[in-house]
Amino acid sequence: KMSALDKDLIDTLGGVKSSNPYAIFDGEIGNRQILLNDAQSKGLNNIVEAAHLHNVFLSFWMDDYEEAVKSSDIAMSFPSAKMPGVKLVYHIFYRGIIAYQLHRQGKGEKWLDEGNKMLDQVETWVKNSKPLFENKLVLLKAEQDASMCNFLPAKESYELSIKLARDNGYINEQGLAYERMGKYLMSIVEVPEAESCFLNAHRCYLQWGAKAKADKLWEDWNLGSSTGRLEPCTTSIKHKRNE
Repeated sequence: KMSALDKDLIDTLGGVKSSNPYAIFDGEIGNRQILLNDAQSKGLNNIVEAAHLHNVFLSFWMDDYEEAVKSSDIAMSFPSAKMPGVKLVYHIFYRGIIAYQLHRQGKGEKWLDEGNKMLDQVETWVKNSKPLFENKLVLLKAEQDASMCNFLPAKESYELSIKLARDNGYINEQGLAYERMGKYLMSIVEVPEAESCFLNAHRCYLQWGAKAKADKLWEDWNLGSSTGRLEPCTTSIKHKRNE
């Protein structure tokens, strides 16, 4: 059941419609919701948690942040959700981005506090593995600065997160940092620079294999008529954290 959820996530992001990850259940379970209902009826909490995490990750990447946070809240209610592991890392990372975005959308100061909590958690992990966590921490700091209307520090951190993700080979997180920077620049009406970020995010997502995500980004921001350029979103601002 775990492997079916993983394949469902990969196929959905990749825009693969030719295969059914739930076919292995011979018609008894046809989709994630039926799998979730079955697990709940049988008290299989590990599957219930995994199904909600699946929805967190998919909703996050497809920009449905309110749906993502609903599933995140449920997943967080399970003690096992706080066990160290890769899924916890990404759950905390994505929840931090979601929280800062909800704050900027006027959903309340509690979301700024929640974003700061997630940032603090990632900051503790950086000490254990800088190459794995640093770009995530810097992106969360960019989101924090954006939420506090700190224009130059936000731009600096977005750019640094892009560079760190690229240098460490995280093409999906490089795309995410480009996308988040693009959305921030669009919110402050720096349209050409924002479009350049979106185009670079689109390229990263295609290289990652997430065609459905790339297509959604293209359609949401009408990139077919964009005047942005395919090049890194850099400025003359010096990255002080590298000094």
